[in-house]
Amino acid sequence: MKYAWALVGLLYALLNIYVGFEFVTAATGPRLSQKGVLLQVPPFLGGIALAILALPLIWNCVRHGLARPQTF
Repeated sequence: MKYAWALVGLLYALLNIYVGFEFVTAATGPRLSQKGVLLQVPPFLGGIALAILALPLIWNCVRHGLARPQTF
């Protein structure tokens, strides 16, 4: 069961990174580049923050997925 939760967490983290990538590409795209820096900065920084905050979740999912089962 822990492997299923590790896969769900890994999928969630990868989707966060994808959404962050979409935010960054939208911020640097032609639509927002014509509207000014004030409209470009929030999605750009938000995309970077989503990607950075997903890294610890990936680490935890890999760590829990590869850990040996405890015996009592």
